[in-house]
Amino acid sequence: MLRLVSTMNIQLPFASSRILVVSDFNCPYCFTLNEWLEKLGKGSSVRWIGIEHRPSLPTSGENNQNDTRTLLTELADVQSRAPEVGVVSPASWVNSNLAVLLQNAVEDEYPELAPTLRTRIFRSYWREGLVISQPEVLAEICADLDIPKIETEEDYLRELTEWWSLQLDRIPCMLAPTGVVHLGLQDFASVQSFVSSAIHASSTGPGCSPGGR
Repeated sequence: MLRLVSTMNIQLPFASSRILVVSDFNCPYCFTLNEWLEKLGKGSSVRWIGIEHRPSLPTSGENNQNDTRTLLTELADVQSRAPEVGVVSPASWVNSNLAVLLQNAVEDEYPELAPTLRTRIFRSYWREGLVISQPEVLAEICADLDIPKIETEEDYLRELTEWWSLQLDRIPCMLAPTGVVHLGLQDFASVQSFVSSAIHASSTGPGCSPGGR
């Protein structure tokens, strides 16, 4: 059950001494942030919280025109602002439910395996074009990383997504233990500054907004 912890003006989903990263696997801005955190050597230092920012996306098949247009716009923005991350356009913009459920469970039960899994899922989708909405794709990734079978919690994901929509409503987002927020995707220098100090105020950058709710 979600237990909110009040810190400054933000209610956190739980107490943590680490920076919380609120994210979704089918968000190219979130992929970029994860790559920057890996570049900084901080991927293992954060606690990832997965939410569904576009639960209406299909698990397979073609996207509608609005979703296709939104995805292409976001991809073009990421490719121009962070060409080094190597993001490529997937065949379709797919639902992230199974991937997020898996990652949240591993973050809780096997935190030592969570950073590697997180990066593998992101890169599988945004670089290799694998369909991460398919259970067999996720099962193969888990097998490669020796991640045991784990029970996922749909209710917990719904609670986290509702918390996000009420408190933040933009991804990616980083929350310091003090409650200071880094909202949206800033530039690399801003991300580096935040994770190094986690105390400065930050303006809002571009990011994925909710859709399909």
